[in-house]
Amino acid sequence: MGSDVLARRPIKMGGVIPSLGKPSSAFEKLGLSPTLCAQLTATMPHVAEPTPAQAALIPAVLSPSDVILRAHTGSGKSLALLLALLAKPRLLFRHAGKAPAAGISAWIIVPSNELAEQYMAWARALVPTQLATSMDAVIQCVLLNEPEGRSLLGLETIRTVALDEADALLQLPGRFPSAKQVWRHQTHSTPGLQLLNQVMLRRATYSGGERLLTAGLERTGPRRGPEKRPPEHVRRAQYRGAEKAQDLAPALPREPGTVPLQLICTSATANSVLRHFLGARTGWLRTNTRETRDTACYLDQTGLTDGASASAALPREISHTCLVVDTPGDAPYADAGLQLPPIRNLARSASDAVPREMRTERAPVSPSDGPEEHVIDAALLEALAFAFAADGVQSGLALFPPRWSMRKTQAALEALGVPVQVVSPERRAAPHESPVLYLLQSSSARGLDVPGLTHVFLVGMPAVGDAVQYTHLAGRVARIGRDGRRAPGKVVTLLRGHKGQARDTISSNEEKMSSLYKRLGLVPGPFDLSLLDA
Repeated sequence: MGSDVLARRPIKMGGVIPSLGKPSSAFEKLGLSPTLCAQLTATMPHVAEPTPAQAALIPAVLSPSDVILRAHTGSGKSLALLLALLAKPRLLFRHAGKAPAAGISAWIIVPSNELAEQYMAWARALVPTQLATSMDAVIQCVLLNEPEGRSLLGLETIRTVALDEADALLQLPGRFPSAKQVWRHQTHSTPGLQLLNQVMLRRATYSGGERLLTAGLERTGPRRGPEKRPPEHVRRAQYRGAEKAQDLAPALPREPGTVPLQLICTSATANSVLRHFLGARTGWLRTNTRETRDTACYLDQTGLTDGASASAALPREISHTCLVVDTPGDAPYADAGLQLPPIRNLARSASDAVPREMRTERAPVSPSDGPEEHVIDAALLEALAFAFAADGVQSGLALFPPRWSMRKTQAALEALGVPVQVVSPERRAAPHESPVLYLLQSSSARGLDVPGLTHVFLVGMPAVGDAVQYTHLAGRVARIGRDGRRAPGKVVTLLRGHKGQARDTISSNEEKMSSLYKRLGLVPGPFDLSLLDA
């Protein structure tokens, strides 16, 4: 901690939303002020009772400890984080010979503009009317690529750094990365990791200290699908060998008389990789040790740590289906006399896509058809329009590859008669009386909350990504409602399949999607294609 920080002595004041009396509501019992609870009830009446994730996270954030939270998508993690930070005492800093001055007390770091704007919208609703004219004194949204961004961060005064969607911000390699993946991570680290490293160079956390090389190595963790887990001694040797090169800031010791930095990481996929990075590679946040049991906590609301099956990573209220779009021969489907491209359901097993008389021990894989990744796929958009109409969708969200132009995609879908709206930081999704399909790039969907959403459409394999990304994208539906229950939701994935009559092979996209379902322990159901025969 720099000398400038040591020279500043914090003075505790009341929170942004002051407390008025004894707790009466469930949120007040968690530590929020009555005024904040009243604002919450008035502006968000659907938030009646705290979810289990909120009941665990709010007291943890209000306590003097570091926190890692893993909870299902749609469980209210982001809102709970904002509520807890608004309830924390504000700080004034006294300089020698100067009057006390306010300082920035907390950061919430998010991976997308859309999620940042969602936080801002919540904050505007939760702050009383008398403070609305001075919102900059309560909360600000800062982009780090803006020239004035760095000067506004207040590194010397912050008391809490929260990483919402921590794994997306850090983008750590997997449990057993290849040499290329390790090199890419070390050479091209994410802006989120670079920022966190700069903070850790100057600030000590509650639980930071000597690295624990066994952090995140659970002995009883479940296998994921067909994955073969190496023996325990091999796993530990691999992890320890990977930590010989230390390219990040070491955890600083807590200096007497100083207030440590509180580090919070939340995600639906805050797994052993993240905990190993924080505990073994850096020592920034160490959990599950005798030394740190009062200064750090790991909260797992999914049950995966206790041995639940891989399917527990997603709420059971979400149904999954996958449509494969083929190309008939060498001619466009319109030239073949078809109004729509050939659409079929993904077989439950990739080998089932091959006729029985043509099967071998392992079905041969052929490259999937389709244009270049940056080119909008008209056949997939036709299939999307069909699926939207066939399911009678009232409120859906279509997620596209990051390299697709949203303006051109919107125009193409409007030409097909689909009522669409592009989601942007300036134009957030809101409930509609008439059917609507929201459009967004898949890279911006993490943490986004769209009220009343019933369907998510993943268009193309680049939008699907891997099992972790699929978990987050699918989690835009089946959010916890006012009654504490999740409404049913549906995820429809649209992929490119064969070109021509390649009946003796399966497409590479089909193989990838089948492997993803197996990894997550999911069995996709069929989509009703009876309208195609009408």
